[in-house]
Amino acid sequence: MRQPAYIHRLYYAMEANIPARQNLSTIQMPAHQRTLIAFLTGVHVQLGAREVLRGVDFSLHQGEIFALLGRNGTGKTTLMRLLTGQLRPTSGAVQAFGGDPGREAAPRRMMSLVPQDIALYPRLTVRENLEIMAGMAGLPKREISLRVEEAMALVQVEGRQRDLIDHLSGGYKRRANIAAALLTRPRLLLLDEPTVGVDVEARLSLHRALMRLRDDGTSILLTTHDLDEARVLADRIGIIASGRMAEEGPVHDILHRMFGDRREVVVTLGREPDDSIRSILERLGFTPSTHPLEWTSWSTGMEGFAALPAAIRRHGIDLHEIRLREPGLEHVLAHVEGARS
Repeated sequence: MRQPAYIHRLYYAMEANIPARQNLSTIQMPAHQRTLIAFLTGVHVQLGAREVLRGVDFSLHQGEIFALLGRNGTGKTTLMRLLTGQLRPTSGAVQAFGGDPGREAAPRRMMSLVPQDIALYPRLTVRENLEIMAGMAGLPKREISLRVEEAMALVQVEGRQRDLIDHLSGGYKRRANIAAALLTRPRLLLLDEPTVGVDVEARLSLHRALMRLRDDGTSILLTTHDLDEARVLADRIGIIASGRMAEEGPVHDILHRMFGDRREVVVTLGREPDDSIRSILERLGFTPSTHPLEWTSWSTGMEGFAALPAAIRRHGIDLHEIRLREPGLEHVLAHVEGARS
């Protein structure tokens, strides 16, 4: 049977021999007090004429979820490839579990990578896929059934174990994809855009599964373009821009450092504005969004925000809705890129 694409990125040839995870006392500690399991120091990566990473420092601790954010092509996937040993740095140091994953097999056996594409056989059931993957990962035959049951339970797909992958929803396919990566009981799970293309319910189920893994002591590194997802999931985030780690820390700390108490004001109009209304909105400090009925501004404090609806209506503007919104990824990236320009 032909192996699906990316399968070599999910598993390593030898058995990891990692003991079953336990609830560890370090899980609820701040990140800086947890055990350091992986780091990059002064890493540069040159691919042809392009310098993808430029002096990146990065650390990952036991039992935390770290989310990498940034525009496409900024180096998020490159950083993951360094940790999994698929790529070696042009200069700088990469360490994981006390070794160099680009030179040593032992660190690689302690991690699993879940690609964005579904790396499963579509015409086989969930269980059949996991049993085949367990064999490919080198697990002893006597342990395969136990590991499959364990992996399915962790992401709660046991109820669909006899369904063909082709018949699953996008969310269940992603859960099965993650289950395959958990067969070797990795201490580090790397996920590339784990919730892209799935509905809200599936996203929430995946979030719960990842948080259970984190609480059980697994370290998780994921990439995402969704700041709200990072806000819900991640203990820390890293913003990569122009090949550098521009910001790193808890989401709340980064947003407060960048924006303080400022929040975006979103105004939705009852009808599309004519030139005179547009002029008034601009004088009030609003700018148009991509939606013709939506205009945005910034506000500090609830007092100024509370006075806005009356001020808008006084000018004869048909106001449908006004709300406050937390800064999004585009705001964060614009702030970072502006600071570096």
